[in-house]
Amino acid sequence: MTHGKNRNASLGIAAAALLFITTLGASGSLHAQAAGASKRQLTEAQVLALQKQFQDATVAVDTAALGKLMADDAIFVHGSAMVQSKAEYVDSVAKGAMKFTNYDSTDSKVVFFDGGAVISMLTDVGLAPRPGVAGTQPFKVHMRVSSVWVAKPAGWQLILIQGTPIPAPPAPKPAT
Repeated sequence: MTHGKNRNASLGIAAAALLFITTLGASGSLHAQAAGASKRQLTEAQVLALQKQFQDATVAVDTAALGKLMADDAIFVHGSAMVQSKAEYVDSVAKGAMKFTNYDSTDSKVVFFDGGAVISMLTDVGLAPRPGVAGTQPFKVHMRVSSVWVAKPAGWQLILIQGTPIPAPPAPKPAT
C-alpha cells in the first residue's frame, strides 16, 4: 500500500510542477520562450536521455554539461528543502560541497505539455562524505524526484528539479 501512496504522491508532485509551469507560462515570459520551440517536441526516450545526461554530469562533475543542460533561471529544490539557483548548484558540484557517487533513477513517468515535459521518478542518490567536515559518512538517499524540462531557444533545458525523500519503512515492532 505504501508503494501506491508514493506513486500517488509522485503524480501529485508532477501535477504541481505542471501547474507551476502553466502558471509561469500565463505570465508570458516562459510561455513566450517555449512557444517558439514547442514544435521541437521530444519523445519520452529523448527527455529521459536528457535527464540521464544531467544525472551523469552531476556525478562526473561535468560543469560544462550542467551549464548547457540547465536553464539560466533553473531552480533546484533538494530533499532537505534547500533551494539553489543554477549557478549555486553548479558551483556546489564543482567545489565538491555535494559529491555524488551515484544518481540513478527508475519508475520514470513523463507527462508532456506544449513546449515541455515533467518527469517523475524514483531516484537513489549516493553522497560522499562532505570535504572538511569531520565525522561525516557516505550515505544514500531514496527519493521521488520531479524535473521539468522546457524547450528554449538554446534547446531543451532543465528548469526545475525537486526531490522528496522517501522515509524508510518503520522498524518491525518487537513481539510481545
